[in-house]
Order: sequence, then structure tokens, then C-alpha cells
Amino acid sequence: MNTLLVRHKKGFIALFFGLLSILYIEKGYAALQDSLTNSENKKGWSIMPFPEITYNTDLGFQYGIYCELYHFGDGSNYPDYRHKFCFEIARYTKGSGAYCFFYDSPQLWKNHRLSLDIAYLPDNMCDFYGYNGRNAPYIENLNASFYKIDRKQIRMIFGLQGVIFGKLNWMAGISWQRMAIKSVTLKKYAGADNLYNRYIEAGLINRDEADGGDVLQWKAGLVYDSRDREADPTRGMYGEFILALSPDWINRDGYSFVRSTLNLSYFQPLWGERLTLAGRIGLQFTPFGDVPFYFLSDINTYYIRQTYSEGLGGTNSLRGILRNRIVGNGIGWTNIELRLRSKTIRFLKQNWYIGTNPFFDAGIVLQSYRSNLQKESNDPLLYSGKKERFHTSAGIGLKLVMNHNFVLSAELGRAFNREDGENSIDLGINYLF
Repeated sequence: MNTLLVRHKKGFIALFFGLLSILYIEKGYAALQDSLTNSENKKGWSIMPFPEITYNTDLGFQYGIYCELYHFGDGSNYPDYRHKFCFEIARYTKGSGAYCFFYDSPQLWKNHRLSLDIAYLPDNMCDFYGYNGRNAPYIENLNASFYKIDRKQIRMIFGLQGVIFGKLNWMAGISWQRMAIKSVTLKKYAGADNLYNRYIEAGLINRDEADGGDVLQWKAGLVYDSRDREADPTRGMYGEFILALSPDWINRDGYSFVRSTLNLSYFQPLWGERLTLAGRIGLQFTPFGDVPFYFLSDINTYYIRQTYSEGLGGTNSLRGILRNRIVGNGIGWTNIELRLRSKTIRFLKQNWYIGTNPFFDAGIVLQSYRSNLQKESNDPLLYSGKKERFHTSAGIGLKLVMNHNFVLSAELGRAFNREDGENSIDLGINYLF
């Protein structure tokens, strides 16, 4: 009990110092009223290429090239863009890679929005911690490859939005993802015990899905967006409800399913544009069908803000918690953070500011996946006997933002329970939501 309190205190200390930084950085209400008046509307093209030398606790050091291109037209809608292109070619020292192209345009077709995502994501040390959150035990002192699999993913996602009325849009899309799965193949882990192999032996992973497969999804839904700007909002709401149908048209192995995903974000200004309370809540369920194990961690979203959209756990969902630690047929999560922004300055003909964001994250499995087989395994490495409850973490981040669209991010997170990890340090792109 005392150990648990200590861990919670450490999380609250992270939040406390985040709040304290706000009090020390701000120099009074008059400065807050200055807001972002130094910024100038951008016109035409804005290009931001830079070498990627970042770090992620789950993936290791990253090296590569990342580039974002924005077209603002005549600047009348700044900071909203007309066209956005993203390119990424990068590798991580722990074995994964990212080869990505993303295009988004709210104005390519009048009153419609089009987006396209194409990615190849190899990962020879991809995290796999089992099913159903705390039902799956996490033991720190096992070999480094025990909770790993070799996964190579190809992803193609196309989305289209159109106006219904006001801020409410319809959305439709199609996605195709191919996963190739096998045990970790690095020589230094040859013959080592592995959770993936134990799951296959226990029948928790069927033989016909163990090597991966293809998932085709047809998507339809609603999108509501009243934010003042997209990448760095200070006020408004964003919500999306997506219904995805995955028919068994490619593999012909019996895995077809329907998924429903609700994602709501809210942004409340506290002191002008300098301080914003940001919150998000998400729910995803599988009302019908059987999801193959290799697609269990995927989280449906219209707009992928990070390299991956999966979890829960890790820099893409619950910071400070092990990547993909929390998976099930149904999951819920929330993120709450304070976003403090400095005054905008002009540098290299661009608008810049520095931000900080103390945060609190939580997630839980709400709909279990093959739990009966898990309980019947009689293997203490597969089933802990514990009841599922919230997985929580807290921390603080630092941002460097250009033109209210391009965001360099550094975040430190800590899980409240050692079963979910300990610390994470993530250097990357964009706000979490």
C-alpha cells in the first residue's frame, strides 16, 4: 500500500511542477492579453524539412528525415492550410522503421476534405503484452524479447468528408492493412522464451492468424469540428464517430467484424490564447464478429496525428505506460492536460512559440478478448487472476510550434503502477490530440 502511494505521489508531483511552471512563467495578466498579436498571416508555401534525431523509450533513438509542406494560399484562412504534405523516412535503434506519406486537403474539392495515408512500418521488436490489461501479468526481469514480436505492417487509408450543416460533417473511407507476424528473429534472442509462442501453444492465438494477415475496412461516420485551428487549438470541440465494417474478403479465414469508435476532444481557454485546458475521451467497441489478434491494438481515427494509431499505452495514447499494454475487444481512455504558450515571435520569416503541457492519462479494457481461454491456461505468465482497473500515468511536455501547425514535442511520462511500466521519454511530432 505504501509503495502504491509513493508511485501516485510521483505522478502528482509531476503535475504539481507542471502547474508551478505556469505560475512562474507567466508575468501577469497584462502579458496574457498580448496573446499572439505578433504573428503574421502566412501566404503561399511553407516548407519544414529537418533531420530526425529523436528518442522514444519504447522504440529507442530515431534517425532519419521528416518534412512537412503547407500551402496557405492567399493567407486569408491562416493558420488553416489548403494543402498539407508529410514525408518521413526513419529508423529506430531498437529495430523499427517508418516510411510514410500523408496528404490532407480541406479545399481540394469544394466543401469536401480528402486525406490519404500510406506507410510501411517494419518493427522487429514490436511490443506484445497479451490481452485484457491487468489480466495479463507484466514481469520486469524476464528476457528482453519475452514481450516482443517481429511485425511488418503496410497501411493505406483513404478518407473523405463532406458538410451536412454548420460544423457537422459526414465521413467515409476505406483502409487496408497487411500485418506479417513472427517470433523475434534477432540472433541474440534465439531460443529465448516468448509470450507470443506461449499464446499460440495455449490457443489464445489461433494457428491461422499467428503469421498475420490482411484487414480491409469500410468506414462511415460523423465528424463535428468547432476548433479555432486544428494542430494547435485554443477553443472549441472535435468529435468523431466511426463505424467500421471489416468483411472477410481477402484472407478467407473467418475473421470479419464491426467496430465502433467514439473520440471527443474539448478545448477551453483559461487565459486568452496563452493557457488552454484540453481534454479527450475515447471509446472503442467490437459489437459484432471476431477480430484477429494482430489487429486488436488498432484504434480507428479519421486523422492519424502520429506514426501509429494503436494502443492503449505509449506515446500515441497513454504516455508513461508500456506501448500496447492495454488491448481488448473494447477499450476506453482519457487524456487531460494544461497547455501554456509563450508569446509568438517572428524568426526566419515564420511564427514561433514555446509551450509546456502537464498531463494526466488513463485507460481501461471495457470488453474482454478471449478471456475464458486466458483463465483456463493455468499459466501464471498468461493470466494474473487480477481484475481489470484503470491504468494511469502523469507527466509534462515541452513544445516548439511553428505557424500553429508544425509541432516538435518532448514529453516525460510516468505510470502510477509498475505493472504498466515506469518512465517514458518521447521526442516526436504533434500534440497527442
